Amino acid sequence: MNRLTQNIDDLLVPRLEAVRRGLDSPARTTRNAVVIGRLLGADLVVVLLTGMWSHVVQEPPTWLTLPTRPAGLYQWTQGAHVLLGTMMLPLVLAKLWVVYPRLFEWPPVTSLPSAVERLSVALLVSTGLLQPVIGLVNTFQWYPWPFPFRQTHYALAWVMAGAVLLHVAVKLPLVVGHWRAGGGSR
Repeated sequence: MNRLTQNIDDLLVPRLEAVRRGLDSPARTTRNAVVIGRLLGADLVVVLLTGMWSHVVQEPPTWLTLPTRPAGLYQWTQGAHVLLGTMMLPLVLAKLWVVYPRLFEWPPVTSLPSAVERLSVALLVSTGLLQPVIGLVNTFQWYPWPFPFRQTHYALAWVMAGAVLLHVAVKLPLVVGHWRAGGGSR
């Protein structure tokens, strides 16, 4: 088995290095990943809160009395939800562009924290791309999928929130080191 892994390493490592060198850019820094991550985090918080508000308004618990004023509150929160949810897609793509070469590191998993990080990244990328796309398609009231939109969108929001918390917990030392403009460049 050891010989097989050595052959895989001999085959993949030079190719992955070539891909990383080809994708290298001065803009692909940890600092930029943190800055875009902050924008995504703020966006996600507002989208999650406005989405939860929308869910409560559409299916209020029997014990909860909802405010009737201001009259346009739901329109404002729904507008913010749709606008910021749509903005999430280019932010996710920008974040992916910045960290893309790191996806080619070999070996892909080196420890339990690295496995948790890879899992959180997989969940973040999949939900970060799926949520705004199905939300945008929902604005056209077109449902080409076999699942109920509202329930699925709601459940995926919680998966995404959990993945963000997990990702931030794993990346916290890097985030703290690059939070301010004085942080390192890579």
